[in-house]
Amino acid sequence: MLKYHINHCNQIGFKLFLFLVIVMVTWQALSPQPAGATQVINDKLGHALVFLFLAAITDHAYATTNFNWHKITWLMAYGISIECLQYFVPQREFSVLDMLADASGLLIYAILMKTLFSRTPTPVRQFNN
Repeated sequence: MLKYHINHCNQIGFKLFLFLVIVMVTWQALSPQPAGATQVINDKLGHALVFLFLAAITDHAYATTNFNWHKITWLMAYGISIECLQYFVPQREFSVLDMLADASGLLIYAILMKTLFSRTPTPVRQFNN
């Protein structure tokens, strides 16, 4: 099992990176899609990979806790929000299968963190006055 630790400085970098990735994913998800642009299998695989990536960045940006249901809940809420907003975007649609693909990416990350990797939670930073 690979063990590692994320320091406070790296967490700040991951938080900035997470913000940029969320902006890019949201922009991509809410842009009108060209007709016939994706295939169903590639689309679902893309959803799973994006949410696996988002789970990894979120877990490292907020490294004071392990990957837990709080992080999973926030990421699934983001995925559900995107799907709800896509209902109002031309050439996009609300899809439960997309949400299941999002959840599968989060599940894959959780399994990887339980079996292959072990990240030591970063202690909460104490500031002296």
